[in-house]
Amino acid sequence: MQRVTVYLDYLCPFAWWGLELAYVVAPQLGLDLVIQHYSLEQGDHPENASLPRNAPTWKLAEQPLEGPRSLRAFLASHAARQQGKAAHLRFALELFRLHHQDKRELNDDQTFVEVVGRAGLDLERFMADLEDEESRRLELARDLEQAGELGVFGTPTFVLPSGDAAYFRFTQLTTEPELALNLWELFAAVLYNGAHIETIKRPRK
Repeated sequence: MQRVTVYLDYLCPFAWWGLELAYVVAPQLGLDLVIQHYSLEQGDHPENASLPRNAPTWKLAEQPLEGPRSLRAFLASHAARQQGKAAHLRFALELFRLHHQDKRELNDDQTFVEVVGRAGLDLERFMADLEDEESRRLELARDLEQAGELGVFGTPTFVLPSGDAAYFRFTQLTTEPELALNLWELFAAVLYNGAHIETIKRPRK
């Protein structure tokens, strides 16, 4: 199995589309998907605007639960992570689907309960792990520190087995296996290519 790390933020539909695509191609390519978190709210916060990404002053993991839109979702994601990588991946996909397809709020405990059911997690264990807020905040802080050290600035950012990393914004949800595989292989080819392509961006009218 080849490890691919995916940095995501549940607020971001592009992160959802990227994760769905990676989930489709993973069995075909023998990829071991590992979810890490990056906060768009932290990255875009005015207090962090002129600072290096690895040295923010406004840190999501230190904020009150009532403030940021994404904090509770990240803590819930870390609670799901306690049940293993496969469970964490299923939880992430279902949370994305409920939020972006079904328009459910990310800071609603009932949303998390429904996600746990859909993903097949142990609800009692999930709730106990979620209540251990201090540990979940520490885990989130470590994820965000690692994202900062890597220089992550958007989601989804993929780190391939070679160590090559890039933000890649897909324009639509792709779950058809052959098309998803073609898109993934094109993405990987751009990163592996000796031309060192860094930016491709279409003009907007």
